[in-house]
Order: sequence, then C-alpha cells, then structure tokens
Amino acid sequence: WDGAMPIPKSYEEPICWLPMRWDNSSGGQVFVDSDRWGPWKGAPLFLSYGKCLLYGVLMDSVDGVVQAAMVPFGLKFPSGIMRARFSPQDGQLYVAGLKGWQTAATRDGGFYRVRYTGKPVEMVVKAHAATNGISLTFSTALDPASAADLENYAVELWNYRYSGNYGSPELSVKNPKAAVHDKLTVKGVRLSSDHKSVDLLIDGMEPADQFSVRYSVKAANGDELRSEVIGTIHRLGPALAEAAR
Repeated sequence: WDGAMPIPKSYEEPICWLPMRWDNSSGGQVFVDSDRWGPWKGAPLFLSYGKCLLYGVLMDSVDGVVQAAMVPFGLKFPSGIMRARFSPQDGQLYVAGLKGWQTAATRDGGFYRVRYTGKPVEMVVKAHAATNGISLTFSTALDPASAADLENYAVELWNYRYSGNYGSPELSVKNPKAAVHDKLTVKGVRLSSDHKSVDLLIDGMEPADQFSVRYSVKAANGDELRSEVIGTIHRLGPALAEAAR
C-alpha cells in the first residue's frame, strides 16, 4: 500500500465464517449434482485442506441476505483434500489429497472416494437463526424425550476483528473488548410433528460472525447423534413459535 488509496473499513462478507479449529486453509467447494447422494442432492460441500475434513454447507436466506451454516461429515482424511468432483459414472465424490504447509495431514497425498452407502443419514441438513432462537432440521427423526431435553444443547456466539493482522481473536458479541464466547441459554425446545426439526428457543440472539450449536441427542431408532453446527448470522429471521413441548 503506497497511500494513494484509502484503507478500506468494510468488506464483502462471506456467507459463512469458520473458526481455525474447523479450517485453517480451504481446499475448495463443490455442489452435489449427483442423484446418488441422498439428502445432500443440490447442496454445496466444503473441503478443508488444512484440517483434512469435509463439511456440508447449509444455505439460508433472510430478506434476500444469504448466509450459511456448516456441519462436519465426520470423515478424517490422511491428507488435505481439494479438487472435489462428482463422477458421472458412479455418482460418487472424488477428492485429491496433498500434504504440505499448515496441514494436519499424516500422508503425503492420496486420491479418495466418498461414497453414499444408502444407509440412513443422521445429520443436521438445515439451520436457521431467528430473533428468539435457532431451528435445526435433521435428516432422520429424533427421539422425542431426548430432543426435548434442554441439557442436550449448548449455544454460543462470537465475532472476529477486521484488521490487517493474520487471523483474529474470538470476541464477545455483547462486549467486543472481551476475547470470550457469549454462552446463550436454551430455555425451550419445540419439536416438529415429524420429529425431524427442533426449534431451540434462546434469549439474547444477535447477528454474529459465528454461532455454534453443540448437540447430543438420540435418533428415533436409538442411535446417538453428537456433533456441532457452526454458522454465520448476517440477519435474524422472524421469531419462532414460543409453544415448546
């Protein structure tokens, strides 16, 4: 920078931020254009070269403002993944692997296939932030008692600092000078009639660079579902119905 141009004070925000523990060096994206990938047909996938992980992208829009959340597939690759493509022959995902700088890889490289087996998918496939909570939709029905237990969810918000530095501390949304997460209390849960969606009723919701929902619930068949959803809230949607059960 030679001083001829003013230093920018804003930027075009991404649809979703990610913390360093999820990705420190991106490996690209790909849309699921295969009919053989079950509930993920039409959705984007995100690859982490640095963490050797694959994520599903949960697109959302409020008043025309696009934002997203992400969920891990639970697959740990031996090398950083990139250059993802769906094969027109078998409809499955193929990715190239590499080990180099700033990566958690254990092998120099690889060529991997990620195949949908047709078995039940037990993941969050939709996330939506509202003025009074967060709605999560699963690909499978949940056990009602487990889904209704408030102790099975943990919600946090935080922001990042826009600067010329490499990276940022994770900062409180409510107190920007504090390098802490804002822990929010889930005060109620509303389960949909098909038992696939939960509305988490939460006080203190605000637009934030990052939200996190950790959950530990059971599927209707008894399987344990334990994971995390990470997302960005540019704009909050209308309030969720308050009738929790």
